[in-house]
Amino acid sequence: MKTAKLITMGCKVNQYDTQSMSEILERNGYVIVDETRPADLYLINTCTVTNAADQKARQAIRRAIRQNPDADVFVTGCYAESDREAIEEIPGVTHVFGNREKADIQNYINKLNSDIPLQIQPVQHDAIREHARFSSGVSSSGKRTRALIKVQDGCSAFCTYCIIPYVRGRMTSRPLSDIVDEAIRIADSGIKEIVITGVHLGAYGQDTGRDKNIADILECIHGIDGIERIRFSSIEPMYFPEILTERMSTLPKCMPHFHLPIQSGSDKVLRDMRRRYSSSQFVRLVESLRNQFTDDVGITTDIMVGFPGETNADFKDSLKFVEEIGFSQLHVFRYSPRKGTPAATYPNQVPSHISSTRSREMISLGDELSTSFRKRMHGKSKNVLIEGSREGKDNLLAGFTDNYLRVLVDVPDSAINQILPVKLTTSDDEHIYGIY
Repeated sequence: MKTAKLITMGCKVNQYDTQSMSEILERNGYVIVDETRPADLYLINTCTVTNAADQKARQAIRRAIRQNPDADVFVTGCYAESDREAIEEIPGVTHVFGNREKADIQNYINKLNSDIPLQIQPVQHDAIREHARFSSGVSSSGKRTRALIKVQDGCSAFCTYCIIPYVRGRMTSRPLSDIVDEAIRIADSGIKEIVITGVHLGAYGQDTGRDKNIADILECIHGIDGIERIRFSSIEPMYFPEILTERMSTLPKCMPHFHLPIQSGSDKVLRDMRRRYSSSQFVRLVESLRNQFTDDVGITTDIMVGFPGETNADFKDSLKFVEEIGFSQLHVFRYSPRKGTPAATYPNQVPSHISSTRSREMISLGDELSTSFRKRMHGKSKNVLIEGSREGKDNLLAGFTDNYLRVLVDVPDSAINQILPVKLTTSDDEHIYGIY
């Protein structure tokens, strides 16, 4: 019996890619094992969005090699694209391949299991010009309740701080027919919720003549029997189609939760980042969503602190903006210079101790906003999709509301993968509690 261990870092696009490769490994006779067991093959899908992500990737690679020095170690993902040589220098790494070669995993497995030593020449890319590639997709999520579908990959925005366009390729839309076929397979596996993911979801269709857009995907998936919930992973504000909000309002399976990465509440910093929208435009987008979906809509965001040239006044503008919007959750990042990006060469790099202080202050504000949002939900009834994990001292089952609040509720295991009406009662720093 051959065993494999899958290690995924970073975004939901990477999570989807890992699941797709996992299914191919299983079809080739591999048994996927958990983190406590050594494996014959390690597949490490890396992230490179920050210096810390690179470091975590190297640590994961070395940890895998220590766990089983005789194992084959495959390393892929964005860090494999950005610094292949650094990974290849780690003793014990079998093969390094980039994001576009994830679709070739079957070929690598064939060579690995043949009598011929594995010798694969690295593929050289011109990431700025090349389109992304798609795998054959997935048939389930590996879980019992929710599945990701990648509908788009790559990025052509070139924000000044971001390495992703250089490691993911150009904006590339997946054929709508492939997306629908995959959604049908997922529905047939019994999964009730689909999360649509990609690097720039709102830009879906722009590379194919705009004959289709992200709303067309929603409408097609909405009609599939068995799928009861549809949500997005993240949509960049500058690519949020005006028609999307209106069309979503006619599709009751679409969940009222939107992750809209703002990155900064300072217009000066947004211009320096080359984000192509202003804070006032972002406000209008949020107001439109709240008008369409009520104030219960969950609005979450990513925000960066310590971008080169960010002054104390700019940071205060961000704090004020975040507080006024009233996000339901923040993901706070400290700026990390990425080699090859324009911002890495900007003057006035913010010292680490200042960005650390700003990060703590922004995180604290985010915690306050999350607590306030959860308290506003007390006394309301929400439909909750019950998942398979039990948590807390009372060993309660967890699930998510439509607006993406994690709820703990006392129900039997038979409730897993069921959508139940739950009255929200109290909350703590991480959860909200409910009664069925």
